Amino acid sequence: MAEKYGTIPKRFTKAWWEYFWLYYKWYVIIPALIIIAIASTVYSNITAPKYDVTLTYAGKNVFSESAAEKLTSALSPLCEDIDSNGEKALSFVQLQISNDSVDPQYAMAMNTKLQLAFAEDATYIFILDKENAMRYVGEKDDDCVYAPLDNWLSAEISEDDIFSAHGKGYGVNLSEYKLFKDVGMDLTDHYLFIRYYPRKDQIEKQLDGYNAAIKLANSLLSE
Repeated sequence: MAEKYGTIPKRFTKAWWEYFWLYYKWYVIIPALIIIAIASTVYSNITAPKYDVTLTYAGKNVFSESAAEKLTSALSPLCEDIDSNGEKALSFVQLQISNDSVDPQYAMAMNTKLQLAFAEDATYIFILDKENAMRYVGEKDDDCVYAPLDNWLSAEISEDDIFSAHGKGYGVNLSEYKLFKDVGMDLTDHYLFIRYYPRKDQIEKQLDGYNAAIKLANSLLSE
């Protein structure tokens, strides 16, 4: 039973509304805020752009919005339409991560985002500079977050352009790829990687995206 405060005025009179708002406004405001938050989240999820492939960059460089848009336009046609909506769409995510950062909190936040990206359902293909790439090779092969080149690479690559660890090749050097130079991106000592193969509990949800990332990687390296 609701608690009563003082004498309650006649219902729906001006005095009653003032009484109601004074004592019960939070019973209205809080549920309303919750409903608005839920509705906003649902709307955002419904209207958010849908991407077939997400390409994540992590390194010391910062690319202009123009360069990022040009790269997206160049790579989107190489993607696979995995959601069958008639469009090939690529999302390019930039994470600036450098040991020279003057803001340690920012650097920590970017490193955390990269770690999370390695576990996200829709993120399988990465471009990392050598410094950041070395952080994720692990102490042994089983700890490495990258899929070995033998598991996905079909393009012909020189041994000199391979990023290796634990006696295996994992990444491909992008320093001389014309596609990136044409859009205004300097990727000297940067490497292309594919994330580890989905675990058994992830395969059903992630395999299409994983294969789409491999297709994009090989198409890009064959350009």
